[in-house]
Amino acid sequence: MSACSTVDLLIVGGVVHTMDPRDTVIPDGGVAIRDGRIVGVDESRVLRAAHQAKTVVETSGSVILPGLVDAYGHAGHGLIRGLFDAKAGWPSGRLYWHATTLDWWYAESMLSATERLRFGVTTGQSIVGATPARMDSPAFAEQVARAYSRVGVRAVLGVGPPDPVFSHLEEPWSASTFDGRAWTTRTFSYEDAVRNSIDVIERWHGGSNGLVRVALAPPYLFGRHVGHRRTPHDLPTAADARVMLEHAAEMRDVADRYGVIVHTHMFAGSVDFALEHFGAAEIDRLLGPDVVIAHGNGLRPREVEILGEHRCSVATVAYTHENVWYGFAPVPELLDAGANVVIATDGTAPYTSYDLLREPARALWHQWMKHGRQDVVSHAKALRMITIDAAHALGLGSEVGSLEVGKRADVIVLGFDRPHLTPMTSVEVLLTHYASGHDVDTVVVDGTILMLEGKITSVDVAEVLARAREEAELAFERADVSRYRRDGGTAEGAS
Repeated sequence: MSACSTVDLLIVGGVVHTMDPRDTVIPDGGVAIRDGRIVGVDESRVLRAAHQAKTVVETSGSVILPGLVDAYGHAGHGLIRGLFDAKAGWPSGRLYWHATTLDWWYAESMLSATERLRFGVTTGQSIVGATPARMDSPAFAEQVARAYSRVGVRAVLGVGPPDPVFSHLEEPWSASTFDGRAWTTRTFSYEDAVRNSIDVIERWHGGSNGLVRVALAPPYLFGRHVGHRRTPHDLPTAADARVMLEHAAEMRDVADRYGVIVHTHMFAGSVDFALEHFGAAEIDRLLGPDVVIAHGNGLRPREVEILGEHRCSVATVAYTHENVWYGFAPVPELLDAGANVVIATDGTAPYTSYDLLREPARALWHQWMKHGRQDVVSHAKALRMITIDAAHALGLGSEVGSLEVGKRADVIVLGFDRPHLTPMTSVEVLLTHYASGHDVDTVVVDGTILMLEGKITSVDVAEVLARAREEAELAFERADVSRYRRDGGTAEGAS
């Protein structure tokens, strides 16, 4: 009989959904972990016989999954959740730029990272630059990085300048900072924001022992070409094409220079505009597998074809803001064309959360409504779209997103011994339509247990919540958010 090897952690006794290339399922299986990496994925009896573990987590009646990957979310939004009026909108822009301190951004990111941890999201995109967050200084992104590192989950920081044509900011661009004694308002330029973004990339990409990575996140690589119902903007014209192309080319050059992904927004008309005014050769240079498209609502057939040809990723958001008015994202069409489609939260405001497990059902429902049938995207594929496919979108597919030997040990356990998850029939259907982040019992990141039996161990949650409430109220006092506390969507106030 061969000698047992010593491992740091054994998680055994549950139904293992590996999300490996074969979608292997092990009915009574587990994961062995040593030095932050997976060294065994097998039946429980095999793992028990092969390994002596310092810590054993028994998971009978549970499902073991790779940590969830949220490929699109925003820093800042956690402290303005619920502040939305159907007519006035929400206060993200002015509040972020003129009423928030570094302490506010740290408190918000501690809250968001803790929320993601509680819901089993072990890797999350967090856009802090571009818009509607801020990149007038690299210090704000640094606060986000520090907070996620403290909580212990992975962060992919999105940095970048506001769009030069469709910036969402009053001109000249300005931002206010607090030095502990007084507020100072200064203007900043597009070039300033680019320099600050590069500073964050240089200092934080791969930081905190690999927990923090950075993405270049220009809001509109090809411009925005759909109108906003509540806040009208002038849409780009042919006269803007030169500046837009220069902007896109600079973003591509920066991304290539530093080896980071590009994370941007596209809706109906974006690719068509670029094809007409930039040309096919420029599109070939600008797009690729390292480009993530947020939303993709209303994309037209030729646009779908181009994104598929370039193997771009598309992070669809089912429960998003007014973007569904532009049309549903053409998910099966994009998949057929060769794109990598993933499901994301766009968390956490004005009325969503980081509970990624709630999103597959919504995304599938969109496609059922659009196509008039329920077999256009499988439940198993939907689960891959919040695990391994999303990890590939963020450039992390070789490290996380599936339970395979050699990968980083990001593992979650969901308790299924609950009324809404009984009987355990099709695990894929139950996970997609019945489970939520509240069913997550255990979370492991890099081999470290961050939550066990529903109790977060990496931070004091009560302290995180208290600090978040305090910083939120201070910002609300500075910005006067009273008009956003109304409910303009009530029967009396609806228009």
